[in-house]
Formats: sequence, structure tokens, C-alpha cells
Amino acid sequence: MKLPLNIILAPILKPYLTNTRTFCKNPVFGLSEFYTYFYATLGLIISANHLKKHLGETPSNVEVKNNLNHNVMLIHDLKIIATSMGIFQYACLLFGCFTENPALFLPHLTGQLLVVFVKIVNALLLLTHMNLKSIAQLGCKVPAIMLLTFNWLQEFCVFRQHLCVCDL
Repeated sequence: MKLPLNIILAPILKPYLTNTRTFCKNPVFGLSEFYTYFYATLGLIISANHLKKHLGETPSNVEVKNNLNHNVMLIHDLKIIATSMGIFQYACLLFGCFTENPALFLPHLTGQLLVVFVKIVNALLLLTHMNLKSIAQLGCKVPAIMLLTFNWLQEFCVFRQHLCVCDL
């Protein structure tokens, strides 16, 4: 069975299949499948709790930060949409592990890669100010970026483990 977007993914992944296999055989990624099961289950539970919380609140109960005039209903709806997308991504990741179907890893891998990219750009933008406050903020962002990157690499190694040449 071919991966979705095979025309785009095959030229990116095929030349590096042996390199990624060697990379994923590193002892750090030895328990990546168990880690991905745990990570996906934990993410699914947390996202479901957030959705339950956001569905139970009315827009008048939502706190407006910094007393700015925000469109409270829009913020409330965006929280629900983002949490629903998180549930979808973690469910796909969990079912991808259960069924060993690499195509089900793609929504979460893509979403997480986008988040890592945005956080790196945000950290680089903090470097342009170079004052004590921005350095302190950068000190908080770097460990988060490293953890997100580690999670993505763990998921990618499980994706790579379930991927065969026939999928490309």
C-alpha cells in the first residue's frame, strides 16, 4: 500500500532509507515504539481532558489576558479546534502503532514538525533583541524545543520501522 502524498514523500525518503535505518538503530531510540505508545496515549488523554474543559466553559467564563479587547468567542473556538486536532493527531499516532501502518503517523509527524519549526523561528526572533529578558525566555524555550525534537525523532523511528520500500 502506497503512502498518501507518495509523489512528494518518495523523493524525500527513498534516498535516505539506509541512513535513517542506521540512525534509528542508535540505543537512544531502542525503545521508541514503547515511547510512542506511551506518548500517544498520554497526549490523547490530556487532549481529551482539555476538550472536555473547553466544551464545558462558556465564552463569558474565559479569562481575557492583560485586559486586552480580544474576541473571546474566537479564542474559545480556536482552543476547541486546536484541541480537536490534537485528539485526531494522537489517535492517528496510536492507531498507527497498533496497526503498524506508517500512513497513520503522517498527521502527527507533520503537525509536530511544524510546531518545532515555529518554535525554532520564535527562538531565533528572540535572539534579535538580545536583552536579559529575551535571554531568560530563550532559556525556557530551548529545553522545550529539544524535547519536541526528541519526541519527533522517536516517532519518526517508529514510522521508519513500519515503513517498507513498497510504501514508497
